[in-house]
Amino acid sequence: MKNLKHVTTLFTALMLASAVPTAAAAASVEITASMKSSIDKMITSADRTQAGKINSLYNELLTLQKQEQDWDVKINAQHTANAETLVVLNKQIKAVDGAKLDKLEADVAQTRGRHKLLLDRYSSLNKQIDAAKLLKDKDLNSALRFQATLMRIPVQLARMDIKNKEKALQTAKEQASKTIKKIRATLADNDQVKTQIKAKKSAIKTIDTSVNPVWSAFKQAVKKEEPTSVLSSLSPLVSLIRQLSDEKQNMYKLETKINDTLAAVKAQLP
Repeated sequence: MKNLKHVTTLFTALMLASAVPTAAAAASVEITASMKSSIDKMITSADRTQAGKINSLYNELLTLQKQEQDWDVKINAQHTANAETLVVLNKQIKAVDGAKLDKLEADVAQTRGRHKLLLDRYSSLNKQIDAAKLLKDKDLNSALRFQATLMRIPVQLARMDIKNKEKALQTAKEQASKTIKKIRATLADNDQVKTQIKAKKSAIKTIDTSVNPVWSAFKQAVKKEEPTSVLSSLSPLVSLIRQLSDEKQNMYKLETKINDTLAAVKAQLP
């Protein structure tokens, strides 16, 4: 049963992690061995100025690509960790003061059970007194009232005992409710962050769309080994990949912000 619960929890976390992809699929920008060979030839054959610019931009492109890929890995890892943590926290939030409440509920039930015979007997005695009145039997009525008088204080104490136990339970329930409400309010801080992440995904998707035609033009220029055309496409390509890397860096910061909020929630748990 424990294994089944573990599998269920893990499955839920994975579903949450996959339900909201952390980053839009990046445009397919891959420098093949053939392209690298052509670029190297151009750098060798081009004049010094062009060669320097191509070499500088090309190296910057490779660096930015690596950074972008690294951000993807970090984003996905943090997003998955956040989803798994959230599953655990939601279970813990629902169980806030659960053991305490269970004990208090058991105390109420036990106290009621302990005093049940006395209270039932007192209730029955009062019914007999009412019946004796109808029969107009003064002696019976007097005897019954005497018994009721003897029982009055123990009954009052029993009722007070039950009332105190019920009050303790109600107070604990209210306190647990306040704690959960406060924790949920902290957790709700992530709603705004999720909206910001959604905006970042949209921005990344827009940049990706812009990358595709520029990348195609760059590949054609490399294939034809035209330094001028390579420069005219490589420069905007580097700019776009830099934008992608920057947006993903910001998205990662937002995922870590979610993680910080989850840590704050965990700290609030009793």
